[in-house]
Amino acid sequence: MLDHSHHRIDQDWQHRASCRGTDTDMFFSPDGERGSVRARRERAAKQICHHCPVLAACRDHALATTETYGIWGGMSETERARHTRRTRHTRARPARGWEQRTS
Repeated sequence: MLDHSHHRIDQDWQHRASCRGTDTDMFFSPDGERGSVRARRERAAKQICHHCPVLAACRDHALATTETYGIWGGMSETERARHTRRTRHTRARPARGWEQRTS
């Protein structure tokens, strides 16, 4: 499988994931799920992720492939979107020392 940058993705990590064999409903919200019900489900899913031996690989996969739904690598879709925006914003800003030297 290739990611968006056309690099080969090692998916062997998926076979070692703590969530393997778990009902996927825990990781993906049904239509219309909101509030405390959603928060409870997400906490339960993240608890499985918390001690997962492949947490970083799962998170990297979700961020690299821009997974739009579900809990991946201990992050919800909202958290991944926020992380991506923050990362883009940080990369777009010039270094503080650079601004001062050019003024």
